[in-house]
Amino acid sequence: MTTVASDPTEIFIPGGHGTAFPVSKGQFLEIVDVEGQQVADVVAFAALDRREWLSTTHTRSATLRLGLEVGDLLESNWRRPMFKLVHDDVGSHDVITSMCDDRRYRLDYGVEGHRSCRTNLAEAYSPWGITEWEIPDPFNIFQNAPIHPDRSFGNEIPPGTAGDSVVFEVLMDSIVGISSCPQDLNPCNGFNPSPILARVLNHYDA
Repeated sequence: MTTVASDPTEIFIPGGHGTAFPVSKGQFLEIVDVEGQQVADVVAFAALDRREWLSTTHTRSATLRLGLEVGDLLESNWRRPMFKLVHDDVGSHDVITSMCDDRRYRLDYGVEGHRSCRTNLAEAYSPWGITEWEIPDPFNIFQNAPIHPDRSFGNEIPPGTAGDSVVFEVLMDSIVGISSCPQDLNPCNGFNPSPILARVLNHYDA
């Protein structure tokens, strides 16, 4: 049930599935936690050159933090700003953890054939010729991965409630991919994957 939207304004992403769509510089991307406690794995590629993508590594280096705050610029692997966080209802996001994949479910949980964020995004990006190995680490929006005093990090039930959202200003023409994470074997999504709503806005009044 992975969807591909060619000209979106509002996209409903069922729990455990994904989508990909273009956004243009000057637009705004709103990501809504429809029912609460749901993680959205977000990646993006520059529309003009797929060798440039949204990078958690470079964003961490620029912000010197392991989370996101309003006003942060999300950078590409070429150290250019792609998005700016302009609104945040939750304040809990992860820029450390890799996305789930079928190997994770097989090796860690002994489960075969489980949907994963990597599967979702590989399917969603296929019309653009982007394959699985090219998909970078995600920005895990709404994920609760607290950093402990010993520098380890956890994986707990997200604090988001129904209708909570984040809004990003689009600073570069991009192809955005979003997976409504299908993880139901740990607290990542409150053990119950649920929908994510994406809105592409031409105007946003904070």
